[in-house]
Amino acid sequence: MRNLHQTILIINANDQSSRKAVQAVRARNVYCEVVSPGRFVRDHEEVMQGDIRGMIVAGLSPRIEEEDFKDRIQSVKQDVFYTADGQIDGEFLESFLTVSCGCTGDWTVTNYIGESMALIREQVGDKKLVCGLSGGVDSSVAAMLVHKAVGDQLTCIFVDHGFMRKDEPAMVRDMFSGEYRIPLVMVDAADRFLDKVEGVLEPETKRKLIGEEFIRIFEEEAKKVNADFLVQGTIYPDVIESGEDGKVVKSHHNVGGLPERIHFEGIIEPLRFLFKEEVRAVGRELGLPAAMVERQPFPGPGLAIRCLGGITREKLDILREADAIFREEIEEGGLRDMVSQYFAVMTGLQSVGVEDGARTYDYAIALRAVKTDDFMAALPVEFSWDFLKKVSRRITEEVPHVSRVVYELTGKPPATIEWE
Repeated sequence: MRNLHQTILIINANDQSSRKAVQAVRARNVYCEVVSPGRFVRDHEEVMQGDIRGMIVAGLSPRIEEEDFKDRIQSVKQDVFYTADGQIDGEFLESFLTVSCGCTGDWTVTNYIGESMALIREQVGDKKLVCGLSGGVDSSVAAMLVHKAVGDQLTCIFVDHGFMRKDEPAMVRDMFSGEYRIPLVMVDAADRFLDKVEGVLEPETKRKLIGEEFIRIFEEEAKKVNADFLVQGTIYPDVIESGEDGKVVKSHHNVGGLPERIHFEGIIEPLRFLFKEEVRAVGRELGLPAAMVERQPFPGPGLAIRCLGGITREKLDILREADAIFREEIEEGGLRDMVSQYFAVMTGLQSVGVEDGARTYDYAIALRAVKTDDFMAALPVEFSWDFLKKVSRRITEEVPHVSRVVYELTGKPPATIEWE
């Protein structure tokens, strides 16, 4: 996108400072990208390609005190400013963007959609594509954008990996093959995925195994429809968190979790440089209903990264039911606007309990709910005590083999939103 827009480069010396800088710049309809200090030095010529109008060094770190970094900064024009704590004065930023950098504010949702469609048509020509559709916001918006660009050249592939939420596969089928009439192939691969990850404890290994299996299935299905390109709903936080210079928060299954060998001519990622709220804005502009656009995120690996201590069918079934109760109580209680993401976690921990006067040794379920603007940082939601007691009572009474329910109060950072 930087080749189409006036661009501000944000040097990420601190995650929170750079996040605030990105939000502030894009809120003024100016395109910006985030790059690590290491990449700024190592790949300087590549990083500086495009219409770079200015730079913001966001935060402080030992890396930006090194001479090679200072030399690179000094080699560009003194349209550069530093923000140590991420607090940017609005008037100063406005002056920096418009007067110092000459930015005219050409970064809008409408422009983005038109430009993306043109780029997709140019890249794929008359060839066919498949889209890995999860039913979440990101892949759904990506599918709609690509379908708007190339029509029935696109086939959506929904892979039921056995890690979906309760009743979700039927919902995806009804929405896309029914309401939107986008060509859709449903693949039941639950046993195949479970065989891959059953008993795997290490989160990064789990994500990468799931990512590779997704690609292998997409390749198989692509051959059946003679498709050359794969569409993914990758968004900017996925790219950032999957890491540069070895600094990885977690490998998203569609970025750092991709296998090295992929049998596609190319991968189309029309949302790659958008944050979640920008993705929602694109979805609204495309005419997607609020029920889809405002859905809470659901990770590609699904319940597999919410089931700790080794995945089994029994633990997945317990988690699926507990999660459904928690989501139902939030939605029926009119609390949806309070939260950005909410779900249950199978902790894998067992503890002593009591039922009908007899000893039990069953699982502990954790509940997680956060409020966030961009999913790069988040705060826990403060539900009422009565609400939490009601959810806990329902789960322990209605879901077999659950003896305890706990509510997590940790923000991001230091935690991530997902547990794995």
